[in-house]
Order: sequence, then C-alpha cells, then structure tokens
Amino acid sequence: MRSPLPLALALPLALVACQEKGSGITVGGSGAVEGCTLTLDGLKDSQWVMLKTMPDKTEVPDHRTRMKFIEEGGQTKVMYNVGSLSDVYTYGCTKSGDELTCREVARPRDWCQALLVGGGECTAEVLKGYDPTMTDEEVAKAIEEANANVTKYKGGADWKQFELNNNNLGNKLQGLLYIKVDDRKCRLRITDNYMTIYNGKKVEDSNPVGTNPFVKHEGGELLWEHCKDGGDVATLASPDYPTDLANVPVIREAALGQEVHFHYLGQDGRAPVEGCEYSYDLWFDGTAPQRGLKPETVDVGGKPELRWHWAHTWSEPNKDGTPLAGTTTIHRKWTCADATKSGEEVSCAALVIR
Repeated sequence: MRSPLPLALALPLALVACQEKGSGITVGGSGAVEGCTLTLDGLKDSQWVMLKTMPDKTEVPDHRTRMKFIEEGGQTKVMYNVGSLSDVYTYGCTKSGDELTCREVARPRDWCQALLVGGGECTAEVLKGYDPTMTDEEVAKAIEEANANVTKYKGGADWKQFELNNNNLGNKLQGLLYIKVDDRKCRLRITDNYMTIYNGKKVEDSNPVGTNPFVKHEGGELLWEHCKDGGDVATLASPDYPTDLANVPVIREAALGQEVHFHYLGQDGRAPVEGCEYSYDLWFDGTAPQRGLKPETVDVGGKPELRWHWAHTWSEPNKDGTPLAGTTTIHRKWTCADATKSGEEVSCAALVIR
C-alpha cells in the first residue's frame, strides 16, 4: 500500500502488528432492522460511508471515509479513499462464505525487495503464496528486478535508507478490506487492514480507519477521482489572478464564512491548443459536484490564455468538533479535433477552516 499524498489525513498509525487480522471494535448504536435484504451479492454501484460516533454518543454518516462497489471484467471491485482527502484506490474482491475480501493490486517486486532486505527468502513459491493469481512471467520479472535493486544498493552509501524503506512496519505493501453484512442493523462491517513484510515475515496490521460500520449513502454522487496533482491549485484570499507566479500569496487557513478563491496555475493549463475545447468539474469536500464549467480565455501580451478560477465559502464546522479540512478538486478535460491531443487531469488543494 502506498504512502498518502500530502493532502491525506494525518492520522496516527498503530505499529503493533499481528500475524492474523484483528477482530477490531464495531461502534454503533443498538436497534435491529427488520426485513433487511442487504447481501454481499447486491453491492454493485452502491456508495457507502463510515458511521461515526460523535462525542455525545450519537451517530452520523461521514462521507470523508467512503467506498463504492463496481464491477469490472466480471469481478466485484471497491473504490475506497481510506479516509484520505485526495486519494482513491481500487481493490479487487473475492467472496468466501459470508465475507468479502478485497485487495489492492499485487506488487510482487516490492514484496520481494522487502523479503530480501529483511533476511527472508524470495522465491516464486513464496510470492505465489501471497497471490496465486499472478502469472509465472510476472513473478519471474519481480524477482529479477528486486534482486537487481538490492544488489545496486547493498554496501553503498544509501543502503541504510534503502533498508529502512523496505523493512519497517509502516511500509504498506497491500491494502486489505474484510467486508461482512451486519444483518441485525442492515449495514456493512468493514475491517481496514494492510499487509507488510517485516524481518522477512508477512505481517498484517490495521489502518487508522480500523473496524467500523458503513451505511449506504443516498445523498447524491460522491467523489471517486484520485488526485494526481496536489501542487498546482493556489488557495487565495482574493479573486485576483497572481501577478507573480513565482511568489503566489497562498493561504493555508481561512475562517468559517470567509470566501476562499482558487486558481489552477499549472503550466499545462494556460495556453489553449487550437482545435481543443476545455471544461472542468468541481468538487468540495468530495460531494455536490458542479459539472461542465468553462475556463475564461483572456488576452496576455497578444496571446490567449486560459484562466481556471473558482470560489467557495465554508459555513458549517465539523460535527465531531475536529478542525475542518476544506478541500476542493478540479477535474479538467480537453477534447480536441485531433484525438491524440485530448486529455484530462485531476488536481486538488486543501486548507484548514477554523
């Protein structure tokens, strides 16, 4: 499992590992639901959000931690943001009895590196034991690349750092989800774990989300785009386009009720290409999208230039009393007469709202 982008929530990570998945604690109120028809086979195209317990013991759905079930190539998959402000990952799922187990895509080279650095043995048999669906070619390539990397660094000035990167309990090598139906309360029980390899042995530990109930989201579309660019959106107190792009007066905090302005400043989004049409969609805190917006075209020194500007005001604090991380996501799209020039990009930004 990957390290989060800078926009990811800074949550503490418990590093006490265990060989078996933890039982966890399911929070939530009492009260059975009659006539529940929820099954693991009927999750396709449904959205789910974590049910969070408030300080006063009431429960509220929290879409900041969310998942969506889809089907690709005949396989059930789940898109999951792991409680992050900017990341969305896709896990492939298999059903066994009354449980759905969902895993991130295998990374056999990284597994092999971790085994070798930690004093373990990396063989085709070991890797196939971690994921029997991998082909012989994939496994052979992973072993070759991992051995080459270890040989490259071993004994060199960067060996200690390479060793630390590949042999520590926080080295998330694969995200894991264990999903069951809570028939009594007609909701899902999610256990969010990750796999790592430490001192040559496979270890499984809990992600910060832990084990919690998730309830079906009926409040409209949520954001399922993975943000790949967290540095080109400027957060500003003024709507004015920055006059000096080398010294942009960005703000990191804003007050409730304060209008915050955003400008996309990436070089790839400034000069329009002839024959291309531009549009964008906006999201705030992962919900309530604004679609089909158009950038402004202005004249700069006799040449056209695109301006991607939008604004938002946060007026409600978090219900749980935690600082509000105001996030915005822009999904830029350009469709060109020459299809090879068409494209899209997802960028994002966040600031603290107090």
